[in-house]
Amino acid sequence: MTFTLAVDAMGGDFGPRVTFNAAQQILAERSDLSIQFYISSSESTWLESELSQRAAACSSTDFSDIQSRFHIHYCEQFVDMSDKPSHALRRKQNSTMALALKSIANNEAQACVSCGNTGALLALSRYTLSTLIDVDRPAMARDIPTAGKPLLMLDLGANIDVGADGLYQFAILASAWRKAQGVKKPKLGLLNIGKEASKGTEEIRLAGQMISELEGIDYVGFVEADELYQGELDIVVCDGFHGNIALKTSEGLLRHISQQFDLILQSSVLGKALSFFTNPVIERFKRQLDPVMHSGALLLGINGLVVKSHGKSDQEAFYQSMRYTLAEIELGTAQRLADEMDRLSA
Repeated sequence: MTFTLAVDAMGGDFGPRVTFNAAQQILAERSDLSIQFYISSSESTWLESELSQRAAACSSTDFSDIQSRFHIHYCEQFVDMSDKPSHALRRKQNSTMALALKSIANNEAQACVSCGNTGALLALSRYTLSTLIDVDRPAMARDIPTAGKPLLMLDLGANIDVGADGLYQFAILASAWRKAQGVKKPKLGLLNIGKEASKGTEEIRLAGQMISELEGIDYVGFVEADELYQGELDIVVCDGFHGNIALKTSEGLLRHISQQFDLILQSSVLGKALSFFTNPVIERFKRQLDPVMHSGALLLGINGLVVKSHGKSDQEAFYQSMRYTLAEIELGTAQRLADEMDRLSA
């Protein structure tokens, strides 16, 4: 079986060189993969030069094999990180992002990966691919590592202000996704400032009542942020404002801990000696917690597989986003999602 990814090469803080290098990296590893690479025509000079340099440096057989599966599409436009979603929707239909999404609609690719403007990606995805039946607001969802099983957290920034109905819909979406992955009775919590029934806003309390009536899930009620990494939950639901803050605070804390750990080990002779013997274990531990290794968030509720990589993605982060996307294609979760949603909503 062969797979095809559409890559929006533009957007992000580090430009298209990151997406290009990541694409070449994964193509070298996966002979069953092809990439439709959508890039601004203004980047053609350096890209053609880079390809020429690679051709000279690699064996002709290896280079020819990889490039035969790397299809470049030069586009007139690209979505800037500062573009409003409405502007991208009205004025950027020939952009790298829009055309990458259209390749899914035209059955030319099985999924799209982008590190571009989140709001624009959401708006263009809804316009190009539509949403699943009964989904008003797609959510940005991502698995985060915990002490036990991965935790699916949503929304992470696609919907800043969400009422009870929106949170209820996120619970259905996430539960259906987990069930499509094979989890028979997902354990779900609603993020709040306390576990007591009286805590939180009126909308959160109402959402909790609605979610508690869902069949086929194990709803544990309200959960606090310090419970996220215990490894007991399959899903935590929240609005995009609080979800984004919680996620980025966690990522910042993990980077801080990693940096402090290195400083402590290098601050004494004993620490340096210890790090020499334990370095492989330490690096494996840090790699397991590194947000880069868990890069890639789903636009859950879109009628197609669209993955948003972080705007600050470097080559490794974008590469991991593509690996994650390929894993989801292979599992076929997106194809089973609609059926599971029908069962939960019945």
